[in-house]
Amino acid sequence: MQEWIVRRSKLDWVIVRPMILTDGPKTNAYRALVDSRDWTCGFISRADVADFLVKQIDDDAFLHKTPVLKLPSYFEE
Repeated sequence: MQEWIVRRSKLDWVIVRPMILTDGPKTNAYRALVDSRDWTCGFISRADVADFLVKQIDDDAFLHKTPVLKLPSYFEE
């Protein structure tokens, strides 16, 4: 319901969906994925999520999108 309200608003928005949160350090190695075919289970530090959120203030690449945040897995390149 809340997501529907945000999507229907006239505000600029980004709904961020982090994978499993960890207390690890900021890595800057995270990926923001918008295509659900690319979504797999993964991990991301709270510090990386915070970094992504702050960057959205000046970047509209994910405006009106719902990116999933995760670190690349060992098998992804």
